Amino acid sequence: MARRKLGHIIAGIIVGGIIGSALSSLLSGIFPRGPVKNFFFSALKVGFSAVEVNLGFINFTIGLWINVTLVTVIFAFLTIYLLHKL
Repeated sequence: MARRKLGHIIAGIIVGGIIGSALSSLLSGIFPRGPVKNFFFSALKVGFSAVEVNLGFINFTIGLWINVTLVTVIFAFLTIYLLHKL
């Protein structure tokens, strides 16, 4: 049962994040400039820049950035809630 809940949470975060980000990008072009647009569509950039690792025989680069907006967070929680109810 715990795995099912964890799976719902992870799926909700991923699916809700994708839908919320897409909707945030679409809606940010429609809203006029002002405090409401800044509140809902300003992204908080979370992550770390690219780090290059060279081990001699293998060389790879790791980096990850996630842009989080209020719309993304709302849709992630909404998706988690809906998956939990199913």
